[in-house]
Amino acid sequence: MKNITFYKKWALFALFNFIILAAAGILLRYKILFPLPFIEQKHLLHGHSHFAFAGWVSLSLYILTIYLLQSGEELLKKMEWLLVAQQMASYGMLFTFPVTGYATASISFSTMSILISWAFAWLAIKELIERQQNTLEKKWLIAGQLCNVISSLGTFTLAYLMVTKNLRQDWYFGSVYFFLHFQYNGFFLFTIGALFIHYLSNTLKFIDTIAANRFYYLLLLSLIPAWFLSLMWMRIPSWMYYSAVAAALIQLAAIWYFIKLLYSQRQRFQTETHATGKWFWYASGLAFIAKIILQGLSAIPQLNTYAFGVRPIVIGFLHLVLLVFVSLFLIGYFLEKGMITVTGRSAKMVAFVLLASVLLNELFLLLQGITAMSYNTIPYMNHALLICALLIFITLSLLLLFQNRKSRQE
Repeated sequence: MKNITFYKKWALFALFNFIILAAAGILLRYKILFPLPFIEQKHLLHGHSHFAFAGWVSLSLYILTIYLLQSGEELLKKMEWLLVAQQMASYGMLFTFPVTGYATASISFSTMSILISWAFAWLAIKELIERQQNTLEKKWLIAGQLCNVISSLGTFTLAYLMVTKNLRQDWYFGSVYFFLHFQYNGFFLFTIGALFIHYLSNTLKFIDTIAANRFYYLLLLSLIPAWFLSLMWMRIPSWMYYSAVAAALIQLAAIWYFIKLLYSQRQRFQTETHATGKWFWYASGLAFIAKIILQGLSAIPQLNTYAFGVRPIVIGFLHLVLLVFVSLFLIGYFLEKGMITVTGRSAKMVAFVLLASVLLNELFLLLQGITAMSYNTIPYMNHALLICALLIFITLSLLLLFQNRKSRQE
């Protein structure tokens, strides 16, 4: 593979950032149970979430976008400078948000991260257009990069509201959900779609082109009206409500083509995909289907009240997407392409314990959300979630340790 050292180096950096993110998650879970007076929970949460997006997910998606582009040395150097700058911004947010919350320094680093994402989108889209190659993944990549740029409108609005102390609930949550929607259902989803479509067509050497295109266009068609699903707790016009319902139905139709894609490749996928990585992808795929179904159910007004009014449900859904769907897919892709390796029984066991820990964490969040709907609690649930957070941190750390050990042996 061209420039494999470049991709391995940055994949390991992304994995290290995931470990830092897991450590912040432990602190958040610990503070729920035990006093930690020198840490402001809300500020730490801001640092945790910003680093999750910039330091782990965005970095990984940038790395893998560069991998798909297979660019020449000149463009590769430009993009690596952007990766370095992005990490400066990511760590800036990680260290300033927990201390100051939304203030000059943290907003400056956040703005820096956004400007870098614009520069990356410009370079990536320019490269894709200039090549004039009509590959299946091209339109997925372009859509993902455009969504990343569009999502920044929500961030700028939120920063303005925080600085001016204008905390009108509709504007505040509207801007938050705008950012999250165009990240989760835009940048993350379409870039992952590009990676998976490329894998099917180039590694497995076969793809149902009609199903792939219909899957893409249905997701694209539903993208903007699906944002209205997150606004249904407000007083919205009837046209927005019906648009949201239509988007939910369109997304459910898209799932049919996603399943059709997988079914057409089931035998090749089972035999030719990385032995460990494919289990991460199985879990990620199921999480994606669950995400679409849950978004569809949120179109029902009675359920929408719970979906956006009960905090444990919101947290559970965000983790379903970010941790189970997105993060497990990324780890599976790194494994598939040899950017992260699990050789030997111990390394494979660690990988499967990591997978089990992530799934258990989501199961506990789901149970916590369901019981919260009836204003009940399950004893020691927060203790169980703290244990899951510790397991995720430990297994990620061991996974990185195995990479370093392998590098020394080579």
